[in-house]
Amino acid sequence: MSNDLNASGASEPGLGIPAASLESVVTRLDKHLVHKSYDENVLVSRIDAVQPSPDAFARSEKDVARDTADHFRAVLCIDRDHPLFFDRDRGHVHAICFMEAAQQTAIAVAHLFYGVPLDVEFVATDCSAKFLSVANIDEPLIADQTVSAHVYRRGRLVRMHTTLVIHQAGLERVRLAGTMVLLKREQLRHLEERASTTYPFNAVTIGPSGSRS
Repeated sequence: MSNDLNASGASEPGLGIPAASLESVVTRLDKHLVHKSYDENVLVSRIDAVQPSPDAFARSEKDVARDTADHFRAVLCIDRDHPLFFDRDRGHVHAICFMEAAQQTAIAVAHLFYGVPLDVEFVATDCSAKFLSVANIDEPLIADQTVSAHVYRRGRLVRMHTTLVIHQAGLERVRLAGTMVLLKREQLRHLEERASTTYPFNAVTIGPSGSRS
């Protein structure tokens, strides 16, 4: 898949995103790219790579962490009528909505730009969030994402750290960061089985390569 997803047209000043994209708020990524069953639960409209280097998305054959950082820019699409995210006052975007958008953006980037198969599962091992300013529902939300601390095992991406900074009207509104491990379905099933029997989930250590102990 091509890494160049940029559309033609005028750009929003200072954002590098075509203005037409910001107006088409109903446009959503394919639900499978963010691991959702229903289109209305998709919170990401588009994702672009920001000045990728020629080998930025090449997968390493060594079981080591990459010391490079890759940059992406996403347009979020917020539905004020969503029954979960806006089941009460609707004047601003709630924190749970931003946290879900951060997870969806990370998952979609892995599929679109790192060649991660759609049947790979994503598990968060740590996360942090800072909500710096209230964001309005009806104004465009731009998410700048940095992916770093890549860990590969046998040529497969198994761990990554992401930082997401969400802007609106030129101001930084939210900053989220976290680490995800990428597991095969049988690996996740193993964790779920252990969590439902003897061990709580947190007692199952997920190593940097996706291994369990």
